[in-house]
Amino acid sequence: MLSVASQIADFSIGASAPEVTIFRNASRPSVCVVGDGEFLLAVALILEPLNYARDIAGSSGVSAALENGDGDTIAVIDGSIPDSLEICQGLGQNLPKILVSSEASFSFRVKCARSHVNTIISNPVDQAELIHWLEHLGGQFSEQPASILLVDDDPLASAVYAELLRANGMIVSVLNDPLKIIQAIEGAFFDIIIMDLQMPGTDGIEIAKIIRQFQSHLSIPILFLSSEENKQIQMTARQFGGDDFISKRDDLEALVALIQLRVQRARVMRSLIERDGLTGLLNHRRFKERVEHEMARTNRTNLKFCVAMIDVDHFKKVNDSWGHPVGDHVLSVLARTLSGWVRKTDVVGRYGGEEFAVLLLDTSPEAVFEVMEKFRKHFAAMVFDGGPETFSLTVSIGIAGSEANSDSAALFAEADRALYLAKNNGRDQVVIAQTSEAEAPAATLPEEPAGSINEAL
Repeated sequence: MLSVASQIADFSIGASAPEVTIFRNASRPSVCVVGDGEFLLAVALILEPLNYARDIAGSSGVSAALENGDGDTIAVIDGSIPDSLEICQGLGQNLPKILVSSEASFSFRVKCARSHVNTIISNPVDQAELIHWLEHLGGQFSEQPASILLVDDDPLASAVYAELLRANGMIVSVLNDPLKIIQAIEGAFFDIIIMDLQMPGTDGIEIAKIIRQFQSHLSIPILFLSSEENKQIQMTARQFGGDDFISKRDDLEALVALIQLRVQRARVMRSLIERDGLTGLLNHRRFKERVEHEMARTNRTNLKFCVAMIDVDHFKKVNDSWGHPVGDHVLSVLARTLSGWVRKTDVVGRYGGEEFAVLLLDTSPEAVFEVMEKFRKHFAAMVFDGGPETFSLTVSIGIAGSEANSDSAALFAEADRALYLAKNNGRDQVVIAQTSEAEAPAATLPEEPAGSINEAL
């Protein structure tokens, strides 16, 4: 059994001098945690399920510990340390810093700003909030290239702007017929829409109004690329769905920088809207939308993907026996463990209650079976603290692939059916959806499964 607490028992509880711990994971920035033993233990309980390696730097100094890092580090600092703000000040402006403190006054925040603190989170630490800030400050919201939809009836002008944005690492789709806007945004995912304001037969304001008629498209930022100087027209455009104007008279470098900033801001705001409050994962609606977008992509490219549905076995017993706070902790640990288990390109969501879902890209059900089977065993080996006693849990998992399903609704139905079979046949197992009800519910892997993603994970 892998007890989270026992794995980090080598922390010095109640140490008089602040200790420094660096958590490392190849797919994420290093996390340097500065504080006393109890603080380190609390943060470690949150970060450990993400599979960060621990490197105890002792109390030899914060700077020395950071020098041992890989240059891509975020500092999490205990605000109760008497010299916590001096530590933040000494770390400089460039290193991202999260200060954990119960102090929330404006005067304290001023001191934090002067000490180059990026954000303050309350104590005790909320897992979802900490993970959100680690992802944000670590650039994980902006790692993927920005996806832009450029709407302009002028093919020549749109081609020029598209090449400019592509040269700066963005993925750009061009739509020269604005009347096809809904078809375009239903079939793909975009970080931002950039539109010309004046177009024959319609205008950008009308197109923005149409986009905002759909609830699923309310959060897509719309920028007007225009030479319009009339302030009243600009205000009307903002009133009816546009977020801002970018002048065609701006130099090209400024144009690219403004778009990049807008994309980063949009991703942060969207993550707050679309994520589950307890786990920080995508919520049910947003996860289903992502699968629908992926199904539309695979219909164009023939690239396959899978959906895995994960459900905690006998979870009601946890809430009944040890209370809802313990149940929430279990779900949080499962969420973070699952997120750390799959690739960064895969998508993890909380489907509802104790049920989770994973969208695994460019792979087969057989390869996903191997990954989920290892995750099942790993989770079953974890030990949770229920107060006077400890307990362990298992999960049941159902897998379905896009190749055998024509649309996202059928894909979810097959994954649910596989999950039901896993539950019905004894729980604590992984099942691949079969093409026939008469087939054996438990998946049998070929000797050499094609397209295995184990090494990537």
